[in-house]
Amino acid sequence: MTPFFADIDRAPARTRAPLPVTEYPLLLASGDAMYDYHVQVLHDAADVLKGLLEIGINLSALSDRRKMLEMILLEARKLARAEAGSLYVLRKGRLRFVAAQNDRLPQGEISQVFLDKEIPVTTDSLAGFVASTVQVVNIPDADNLAEDWPFRINRDFDATSGYHTQSILAIPLRRPDESCVGVLELLNRLDDEGRVVAFPSAEGSGILSLASMAAVTISNALLQEDLKTAHLDTIIRLSVVVEHRDNATSQHVRRISQTAKLIAEAMGLDDRQVELIERAAPMHDVGKVGIPDAILHKPGPLTAEERGIVEQHALIGADILGQPANDLIAMAHDIAVSHHERWDGRGYPYGLAGQEIPLSGRIVGLADVLDALLLERCYKAAYSEETTLEIIRSESGKQFDPSVVDAFFRVMDRILEPYSSEAPAPAIAAESAT
Repeated sequence: MTPFFADIDRAPARTRAPLPVTEYPLLLASGDAMYDYHVQVLHDAADVLKGLLEIGINLSALSDRRKMLEMILLEARKLARAEAGSLYVLRKGRLRFVAAQNDRLPQGEISQVFLDKEIPVTTDSLAGFVASTVQVVNIPDADNLAEDWPFRINRDFDATSGYHTQSILAIPLRRPDESCVGVLELLNRLDDEGRVVAFPSAEGSGILSLASMAAVTISNALLQEDLKTAHLDTIIRLSVVVEHRDNATSQHVRRISQTAKLIAEAMGLDDRQVELIERAAPMHDVGKVGIPDAILHKPGPLTAEERGIVEQHALIGADILGQPANDLIAMAHDIAVSHHERWDGRGYPYGLAGQEIPLSGRIVGLADVLDALLLERCYKAAYSEETTLEIIRSESGKQFDPSVVDAFFRVMDRILEPYSSEAPAPAIAAESAT
């Protein structure tokens, strides 16, 4: 017999109670019992393989990255009978917490402590050691580590939450080329009586197969993320070109994109809508390609005739992005034509009001005004942060959708971060938010 049989009884979802491994030598004397044992082992193995197949099918059907990572961790915990666990993804030399679960603690408390936090890939921490060495680490009792262990167990979370970590199984997520893409940590294996016990060897339990599956899934997700990042960068660069502007415009469209994304998230839009708004927002002023540079760069106020010409950029943008072939261009079209409309109906080009204005246009409209107010332009000095926020608050229900304004203020600190490095001119009195 191989060690596989010694570990297979650890798999979940039994149809019959597993035979204790300690009884295995006694079964050699009984042919019938030995036959029953082999049948059970085969049934157990079939359960594990069936479970892994179902997990693979479910993962392939998921487009939501966060749900995919949560599923990987949950299924690994089921296989290992782990009370808690964490999942890290390795990016640019750092490990990022992307999923954390604990059956004894509220999920909100865990998410607040762990999610999206990063640690360096060094041998000082358990996860860093596993990522660095690409080795499985099985710790039966974290309270009694030998003095020569090459890493320390972080007890900060246990101290603040009251949770006690005892047994740990940490597994590197290996790509087919054996490089590491992340780390899976499983905490506190429970026996049938709910007592914390040591994890068995990961070999043969299905956990390593799941880890390999997870590594491939995460690698594919990271590749898609890189492609999306490259796509967004291309959109931004093209938006700069069509606006005939300098590098300042590059930062402008990046800020609009990020602000719109954060507001959309705060409003509870689904991941797909948030992503579309983030990628469509940089194209909001694409119609300025049809506006003369002399007007776009004119210092000081515009004449009524010049303002009329500038306002044509919304219609020009709608025409450029007309007859969209996909959801991204369709949203870019809606944003281009509607981001200068006002909630009270006094905007342009069509004078739409309230819910008539596409939500994406309402969101980008606020983001665009924020950027215009906070930064110096050829025709105006910068407004102070205090004055800018006063304007946005006062224009709720007038220029801006009140629900968009509320969402903005919920994530205001994150939105204003990119502006902290700017050096605005002294504050000036606010005349208009347009």
